[in-house]
Amino acid sequence: MNKARKSMAENPTPESTPQGPRHVLVATMKNEGPFILEWVAYHRLIGFDEIIIFANDCTDGSDRLLAALDAAGLIRYFDNTPTPEGLPADPQNRAYRRAFEMEAVRNAEWIMVLDADEFFNIHAGRGHLDDLFAALPDDADAFGPTWRIFGNGGITRFEDAPVITRFTRAAPRELPVSFNHYGLKTMFRPGPVHRLGIHRPHFKGHYKRPDTPLKWLNGSGEDVTEHFRVRGWSASAATVGYDLAEVNHYMIKSSEVFLMKRWRGTANSSDPDRINFDYFDQFNSNHEAESSITRWAGPLSQRIAEIRATHPEVAARHDACVTFFNDRIATLRTTLEKADPEAAARLFDTARQGDTIAAQENWLAGKRAARPPQPEPKPAQTPDTEGTGEDTDITESAAPAEQPQWLADLRQSPFRRGFYHSDEKFAAVFARRSDAQLVISFDNLSSVRDPSLARGPWGYEFIRKLGHSHLGIMSFEANWFRDPALFAYLEKLRDDGFFAGFGRVALMGTSMGAYAAAAFAALAPGATVIALSPQSTLDSRLVPWERRFRSGQKQDWTGPYADAPQQVTTAERVYLFHDPRFAPDRRHAQRFSGPNISFMHTRHSGHKSALFLRRAGILSRVVEQAIAGTLTPAAFYTLYREGRSLPWYLNSLTEKVMEHGRPDLVMRALRHIETQGRAPMAASIARRLDLAV
Repeated sequence: MNKARKSMAENPTPESTPQGPRHVLVATMKNEGPFILEWVAYHRLIGFDEIIIFANDCTDGSDRLLAALDAAGLIRYFDNTPTPEGLPADPQNRAYRRAFEMEAVRNAEWIMVLDADEFFNIHAGRGHLDDLFAALPDDADAFGPTWRIFGNGGITRFEDAPVITRFTRAAPRELPVSFNHYGLKTMFRPGPVHRLGIHRPHFKGHYKRPDTPLKWLNGSGEDVTEHFRVRGWSASAATVGYDLAEVNHYMIKSSEVFLMKRWRGTANSSDPDRINFDYFDQFNSNHEAESSITRWAGPLSQRIAEIRATHPEVAARHDACVTFFNDRIATLRTTLEKADPEAAARLFDTARQGDTIAAQENWLAGKRAARPPQPEPKPAQTPDTEGTGEDTDITESAAPAEQPQWLADLRQSPFRRGFYHSDEKFAAVFARRSDAQLVISFDNLSSVRDPSLARGPWGYEFIRKLGHSHLGIMSFEANWFRDPALFAYLEKLRDDGFFAGFGRVALMGTSMGAYAAAAFAALAPGATVIALSPQSTLDSRLVPWERRFRSGQKQDWTGPYADAPQQVTTAERVYLFHDPRFAPDRRHAQRFSGPNISFMHTRHSGHKSALFLRRAGILSRVVEQAIAGTLTPAAFYTLYREGRSLPWYLNSLTEKVMEHGRPDLVMRALRHIETQGRAPMAASIARRLDLAV
């Protein structure tokens, strides 16, 4: 540690730049060694420019790793083991008292207090702090996102791998499993504050009076000041919000890590009985898939690799912590298995883990089924008479029935520049949010058949959350965008330099919309095309075998843009998602060729590749990486494997095997499904295939 940093450690009132850091993160830790590097790298990526960590009573090498990170300029580390006179005996409160005496903290624009198992997951824009603050009013004093409790997902082993990608099952948002699941963490301006706390700041006396201006917003940006002005550390049904951000709380991680957590105690307690099986049962929440934070998986892995390469001492200290964990876990596990086999089985029996997850899924399904119907249900969809089974929107949230979300945004959001162009058979909605990236989306048949006035362009909410500019082409007919007026409109945009005004352009859609994304790609040379289960054309002279889309085949296919494979030659890259076992989509895909084509096989999805990816919880991540041009086949298939436990996938797989006359293989698959704690699913598949299990 250099002299400047040594003096700060001895007297924690470090000098800051004249303006001070904008975003300061304060944390207390104890024996978190293998997880520190990821936690630091992630929070620096999302915009914290000062991370201050206090650690006490470390025996796993955490203190040496923190010192190395301090020497590398990535954090400021302070040994919090001694108890100086006049400071609290409790290590956590002692650390917060010391932190708030620092100029770097008191002069910051925003402060947040997190623990090492908490990750600030921002949904606004690109997921960066600047995106969050752009979405908040200028007079906000505190922003209190709610916990999202993550379970072990059935994972029992400790591995030196990113937490945010290993653990992707969590408690539901809208139904608190317990009061303790709705805990808050708060980002706040230091001015009104006199003391830091674990969950929230403590305000100066006059700020507690209702006549003193103060604005506290929840995770959706809603004003909840009067609920939290004086006290309160958790949200309620009236104050919870997740739209802008949440805090992913990985309290359990794997079963082996829970065993370590029980051994070491917490940063403010060495009492192992505090971390017991009641704690495990309460916070091992695996009710549903939740993977929004994995948008950062690629950048995070790259940043960790850069830190390890640039700072070998950090890499060595991290690896030493991992070795310590592996050795200690082996000892603890052996001891537990001998002393209490039942407790060991409770933690490490994969069948029991599977039963727990199944029970939690059933509980959630029952709770949701019992909820009263919503007052504004989505309009019913016209039956799919052409048998396409099209995917619905890439997003999950419906716009308010009174007005489309895009209209509200153009009138009331920080991004008010845009337009709406309406024609007889189509409309175009444009929202300008960034000059760096434009996304052009095209409707599919489900969108065409939605009569609601609240309807927006396909993928609108998803693109809005990413912070990209968006041109959404909405079709009012199932005409495969074969409209000369649309051709003329898009060509005029091209000739006016509209597409050229953005750093990157991506076109995307599914089925009918995917055809359009590819067919109009030549209007923006160098663009990226994201086509899910596309038709290459419906010109019967080129695809005489296509019989599915009667309304599309009736269109005029003699004009321009009629053959999509001929229009993507100038695209930088084309991501083409399809099921190679589904013959019609495979034959369309085979008509695309060239070095810029990336085939992404969604096996056993049929024509529903987008819907399958969505149900697997990976559609948003896949499309986000594709828009950025960073998606690789290897990355895609790593994500795709997450969906192989879906009933849809398993049903399709077993049907295919039965078609080949191999019931023995199906029986092996069913036994495997049973060992994963999903016996009811195995029995259901067996009944459907008329097999005896």
